[in-house]
Amino acid sequence: MSQQPAFRQLQNFIGEQTARKPRKKGPKTESANALTRRIITHIRNRGHFATRLSSTGTFREDLKKFVPSQQRTGLPDILAVVESRACFVEVKVGRDTLSPDQKKAIAELESAGAAVFVAHDFDSFADWFTAQFLTPPFA
Repeated sequence: MSQQPAFRQLQNFIGEQTARKPRKKGPKTESANALTRRIITHIRNRGHFATRLSSTGTFREDLKKFVPSQQRTGLPDILAVVESRACFVEVKVGRDTLSPDQKKAIAELESAGAAVFVAHDFDSFADWFTAQFLTPPFA
């Protein structure tokens, strides 16, 4: 039998049961910003145009508030032009999913002939990009 008072034993037991368990170490998920930068760099390093489409508003100092962007909602994060073809990439990391506006914009872009990809990680994007643009016959 323990020499500790029952109350102290109970406190120790509760502490052991409710203590934070260490997270399992696995590969760290790349942030959306980091993945976006990496994809843009990948496209540019192959001699193509790529830029981030920013839909955030602009802070107006004179009004002391953010003014909404004039960009259409739902457009993908990255616009690229590869071999004279419009290419859009939407970056989704973790549990992030496409909004209804994004699904609509992607469908319209694809029906207009643009190549569109939803990237959850760099490797899947690189595989898609290679198959779409760097492997003959080109689409």
